[in-house]
Amino acid sequence: MKSKRNLKGFTLVELIVVMAVFGLIMLGAMQFLSPVNRMMKGASVQEANSATVDNIKRYLEGTLRYANAVYVHNGDLKYYDVSGCHLIDPSMSESARQQEAVEEFVDSCFTNRVDSSNDPISGKVYVMKIDNDNQGRITESEFNFTAGYDYNDWNPSTSLWDDTKRHSASVSAVTIDAPVINEAYYSSYSIFATIGYNEMKAIHDGDVSYALPAKIRNDQYFGRIVPVGSYGFSPSMFSMTFVTYKNSDGADQYHHVIDGEHVFGSPYSSANASLALLNINSAFGGDYRANLDYCPVRRNGNGYSPTDPVDDDGDTKWDYVRLASSPDYFSSYDIPNDIGGNNIYIIYTLPE
Repeated sequence: MKSKRNLKGFTLVELIVVMAVFGLIMLGAMQFLSPVNRMMKGASVQEANSATVDNIKRYLEGTLRYANAVYVHNGDLKYYDVSGCHLIDPSMSESARQQEAVEEFVDSCFTNRVDSSNDPISGKVYVMKIDNDNQGRITESEFNFTAGYDYNDWNPSTSLWDDTKRHSASVSAVTIDAPVINEAYYSSYSIFATIGYNEMKAIHDGDVSYALPAKIRNDQYFGRIVPVGSYGFSPSMFSMTFVTYKNSDGADQYHHVIDGEHVFGSPYSSANASLALLNINSAFGGDYRANLDYCPVRRNGNGYSPTDPVDDDGDTKWDYVRLASSPDYFSSYDIPNDIGGNNIYIIYTLPE
């Protein structure tokens, strides 16, 4: 007769021991996977950043590289007068503010310049807007323009030419703030752009010089934008830094302004775009009418008309006089930025 064997299961103590062992294993696995997860997030942002900056660089290379006149407004649209740099009235509409800036640009660069047919220069002006207040969206506006010119009127009562007067430039908008970067990108990430060549410097929790936000994830680190050397924006070189970072969600904030500096929480990535400006000033060489040292002055009255010769070169419209100073075809408004906000406007023209 066969004996019966007693069948027994795991005891409660044994189950608790097994669960504890598995818990320790899972804890160790999580400790290993957490940095891997952060690396994957960082890699994802890096890939998105590289693709976007690549698109931006191609766009810039196709436009600014060949511009023959460029004005950079750092922070917001501005103007200069004898008392310094000022914001263009923020209460005006965006299109009106851009048009006012374009009118000043045309007046500074092209007034008293004539084209090859001996008429005031006309063409198109473009306004590139990098809207850091709106996830770094990049848009472009287009304006038609005809440059202004100086003229003299004959005063029969005094038999003298009156003081020089100004016929203002004409500017009209074609499009305002048309997007140039795919909108789909901004559903997950934002861009922050700044003038010059920069790098990101890590900020540690123990760095007492920075008041880091209180509500942050345990795995989040921070970096701030730091200028490198003397690279900037000049008639010979264009440099900008683009930081890509996640859009804010819940309590996590990825972009802060601390002590006046822009600070980004992980995951973020940065890249620099640099290219040479090839055409600044060069489009205005040639004979003396297009030379930077001369400008035309139109004369009316006392028997003269726009169809009569008024100088010794057989010209039918203009007298040419030497300029006190050459026009400035490149200008940087308030760089580094001391007034205004975060946005950047680049006003430029291209050769016809």
